[in-house]
Order: sequence, then structure tokens, then C-alpha cells
Amino acid sequence: MAQATDDKKTSGAARKFRAWVTRGSGRNNGSVEELTLLPIKGRQVVVRTEAAHCCYSLSGRVLGLSDRNPGPPGTIQDVNQPVIQGHGGVGIVESVGPEVRRVKVGDRVIVSVTPQCGQCYQCLHGRPDRCQSLSVIQNTPIATMKDGRSVIGLTDIGGLAEMMVIYEEWCVPVFTNVSPVELTMLHCSGATGLGTTMNLAPVEPGSDVVVLGCGPVGLSAVQGARINGAAQIIAVEPIRARRELALKLGATAAIDPNAEGNKLVEKILDMCKGPTDRIFAGGRDWRDIAFARGADFVIEAVGGDQAVPKVEVGPDPTGILPLLQAWEVCRTGGCYMTTGVNQKGNVAFPANRWSNGSKNHLPSQYGGCHMMRDLPRYARLIERGLFDAKSLVTSRWKLEQTREAYQAVADRTTVAAILDFS
Repeated sequence: MAQATDDKKTSGAARKFRAWVTRGSGRNNGSVEELTLLPIKGRQVVVRTEAAHCCYSLSGRVLGLSDRNPGPPGTIQDVNQPVIQGHGGVGIVESVGPEVRRVKVGDRVIVSVTPQCGQCYQCLHGRPDRCQSLSVIQNTPIATMKDGRSVIGLTDIGGLAEMMVIYEEWCVPVFTNVSPVELTMLHCSGATGLGTTMNLAPVEPGSDVVVLGCGPVGLSAVQGARINGAAQIIAVEPIRARRELALKLGATAAIDPNAEGNKLVEKILDMCKGPTDRIFAGGRDWRDIAFARGADFVIEAVGGDQAVPKVEVGPDPTGILPLLQAWEVCRTGGCYMTTGVNQKGNVAFPANRWSNGSKNHLPSQYGGCHMMRDLPRYARLIERGLFDAKSLVTSRWKLEQTREAYQAVADRTTVAAILDFS
């Protein structure tokens, strides 16, 4: 009997905690529920949550605007299955399973949206952002409701909760005094933006960079380009407050796509034609439209609208137009990176220019981050004041205000909404 009691203490079993749980469908499908923690085993880790970022990509699920769990990985067949929403956070390790080696009790960890096992085919071939742990999400019950029903965490995470129960592949220990609220920008959006500019296709000093979309991802990409020494950083964003923030964080120009209309591409191309047309002096022949102009690095961070914004509305809610514009403003031989999600429709490029245009398209999950390698060094960028995570956090909320927080995110009246558990 004494052994059983000790095991419960170690695993945290039977502990009560609160979480934002969704079940069923429709706008009232979520609420804060008191849950009872189940025993952990194997590679599972219990984390006491300190902060979690309310990512725009989950606003449809949290607010009941869309299917909660569309498609693989981790597809949940039963729409009435109680699910703790949220795909990441920052917290303190409270207990670990017997097979865990990566973290210890007392560690502060970032629980990232994408795991890194370090052993699967994708990890071994340099794409841990596509770690195959994502393909084997187990939907393991981690708690029970008052009526005895089992509860799972979204993609085996469930970050909108006082306690997260995850597998160690999702944990990154960080040894820093940076506040949890700032660190939580790294478990999804912030690291995605930094990853595009520092990992997926590292921005070169003195280069021209265009960032379409200035939400948390785009604004982090602006900062990554600045940190890497870009000479020109052009931010494209319909919301005035976000354009102003982009300029504060390092953009050299901020353009309203609504004001430019169908002249947007031409304007950006003209801004990115280099200082000289003398080709034997390292310049570009401006008469050659196909080769002469365009940005060295282009980051698309727009995606599709999940709700009608309460602020300035962009020119295309489907997210297809920005994908096309991003490709058009990328120079021959340049890098064109896409991060947006929830686009609706198909993209068509001129076949010959697409097949023989020498533009490098780099799509990404989590900005191509190697989370075990990258998140600790991104935390150091915050320590040194190089990455301004604090300015991205424009609102803080409590767990009971989860619906209001995600509504503000969906309305785009805030840049980054953080659930603060302190």
C-alpha cells in the first residue's frame, strides 16, 4: 500500500487541475472543467503550465467555428470526445515517467507545437520539423472528468490547462531567467518566424527581405531578418497597428496592401532592384524584368481568415492572393518561404516560370525549427534584447477568459494573446 501511495505522488495521479475542454460542435462547445490527472508512464511528462500562447490557427477549434480536429495526424473520430485544446506552452516539470531522459523534475521547459525525437527518418535527414512523432499521435487519455469520461490533449499536448501531460519528444529544457510569458512566444508562432529567417533559409547580411503578414509569425520573421543583418525589410500588412509595430521591430518600410491594390507587386519589385544596373559591377540589368528585380528572401505569413476581422480586412480572406504575390516578388534565384495555414483554394503559377524560374520554394512546419537546438538559442536572443518577445505580447488573459482571448485573436484586435497561469 505504501508503494502505491509513493507511485501516485511521483506520477501526480489523482491530482485535480483545470483545463479548457471542448466537446461536441458549435460556439458553446468549450468550457473550463476540473479534471483528475491519471497516472503517467513510459516517456510521459507532467508539466505545471506557466503560460501559453493563443495561436490564431486554433481559434476556429476553440471558438467552435470549425472542425475541432480535421484530418491526420491524430484525427479524433468521436466529435464528443473531450479534448484539452492548445498546442504548446511553458512550464515547470512536476513528474516524469520511468523512461524519460530529456528533462528532470524542476526543469523549466518549452512544450513546442512540433516534437523532435531525434531518431526517426525525418529527424535523421535534417527535417525534425516533420518529426514522425507527429504521425503516431496516440490520443492517450491523461485525465478524467467528474462524470468519469476520459480526456485527451490536442495532438498529445493540451496546452490550455494548468497541467500538461506530454511525451518527452515535445519538451525542451531551457536554462534562462526570461519570463514564461516571453518564452511562450517560442512554442509556436515566434519560433516559426525566427526559423524561416535563421534556419529554413538563413537571411544574408545586406539582403532584401519581404514579409507578407505581420501577425506574431511575420513580426518574428521581421526581427529575425533584422538580427541577421538584412539591409531592407519590407513588411506588408493591412492592419495599421501591426504595420507600426513592424517598423518598431526592424522593418525599414511597411506597406498597406489595400492601398496599393494591384500595384503592390510592381512597387515591391521596384524597391528591390539593387543600387546599380551595371551587371559587370555586380548589379542587375533593370531592363530584364524576369531577372533584374525582386527580393532575396520572401516570407509569406498570412494564411486564410478563420473569422472576419474587426479591424482592417485584407484583400483576400482565402489567403491565396498573398501566396501568389510572395512568389511574384521573389527574385530569380531567391528564396520564397511559406508559413501560412488555412488557405482555401488552389494556387496556379505560369508553368515555365515555375519549372525554370530558379526560385527556391521552402514550405515549412514550425519554420523548419530543430527545436532542441533552436529554442534555447532563441531564448538567448530574448536575454540579449535582440528578439523583442515582450512587444509581441499585446494582451494577457486568465484560463477563465480563454474564449475572450481567442475571440480577440480571431478579431485580430491583439497581436499575441497569452494565457498567464501565474
